Amino acid sequence: MVTREIYEGAREANLENGLRILVEEVPQSRSVSVGVWVRSGSRDDPSAVPGVSHFIEHLAFKGTAQRDAATISRDIDAVGGHLNAATGRESTFYYADVPADGLPTAVDVLSDLVLHPRFDAGQLETERNVVLEEIRGNLDDPEQLAYDLFASALWMDDHPLSLPVLGTQTAIAGVTRGQVAEHHAQYYRPNNVVLVACGAVRATPVVEQVEVLFRDAETGQTVPPTRSAPALHPERLHHERATGQTHVYFGLAGPTSSDEDRFALEVVNSILGDGPSSRLFRSIREDRGLAYAVMSSLTCYSDCGLWLTYAGVAPQAVAPVIDLISEEFERLRIEPIPRDEIELAKAKLRGHLILGLETNGNRAVRLGTAAMHRREILSPDALFARLENVDQEGVRRVIERYVRPDAMNLTTVGPAA
Repeated sequence: MVTREIYEGAREANLENGLRILVEEVPQSRSVSVGVWVRSGSRDDPSAVPGVSHFIEHLAFKGTAQRDAATISRDIDAVGGHLNAATGRESTFYYADVPADGLPTAVDVLSDLVLHPRFDAGQLETERNVVLEEIRGNLDDPEQLAYDLFASALWMDDHPLSLPVLGTQTAIAGVTRGQVAEHHAQYYRPNNVVLVACGAVRATPVVEQVEVLFRDAETGQTVPPTRSAPALHPERLHHERATGQTHVYFGLAGPTSSDEDRFALEVVNSILGDGPSSRLFRSIREDRGLAYAVMSSLTCYSDCGLWLTYAGVAPQAVAPVIDLISEEFERLRIEPIPRDEIELAKAKLRGHLILGLETNGNRAVRLGTAAMHRREILSPDALFARLENVDQEGVRRVIERYVRPDAMNLTTVGPAA
């Protein structure tokens, strides 16, 4: 199997059945992070069974055609590794961190989990109860519940991105083995899967092993996710809850994961609310002591984005905090950001990227996420260059594009307003 270079140290191979393999060689490392990404997240769940993608992730660990749950754990423990999985809104991924000599075992176990889950009826019932407890735990977590309430009305037309990744108690209580198996068969096919390995690894042996393990996988055409880009719902809402804090959320549309404006908006977001040097942190926490948690973040999906600002405050502080956040957005609109503030934000983001590259797991997530979003995979140096190219004109452009008070969602969750 021929591999091609993506950038120095990183190579790619594409199997005939559609499986994509990405390998980043880190010679100084003594371990490997390997992950299998499936382009199936909560937004792809059928409307009748929200949460089925997450349920499949759980069930894969309960047993495969070759291994029961105890054997799965024992095989990874035998090489001193760690095995886990996570379901997101646009993908599900299964991953292992192992010493270098444990890589063949990790790849074998991960391929087994993805391709051959048994979906045993008895284990399904057991894990159904586990997931229901997980959902109940989220409902008892004030901050998680607050975010889910915010998200529930963030996107128009009951878009799937508005639903919790875990699904609902009603859906999980009623999901059948047939529905689980049908969803797995639809999405867990090689042409909908990416395997990534980063660390003390060579590309050719990985590709050769993966080619054998996925040789007999079902190769029928995957039905593409029927995704539609959502529109953000601009409104002001309050959800009354008997909590000690009121959770304040500002939601604005953001760029997609492949939009070049994401670099400039990351800089603006860093200035606004990312960390102790940010404007919101200084104004709301340091200067006035109105909040412990105050921040902003950018989430980029394949076809939309969310620029989120959050503060958790005492009920009596809601009005002044909303005013302060609104003032900072208006300040972005009317006052040019000084060059030194832009340079500070760029230095901070560059440092975060460098620190992230120190772990093989972060390297794998970077590659796997880019592959799931079908965007160009940039080398670290190319990423640094894109960030360095952000200037005052680029910052001004994205502020004009995304800071739109008329298209803002403001949601509060807490005691009566």
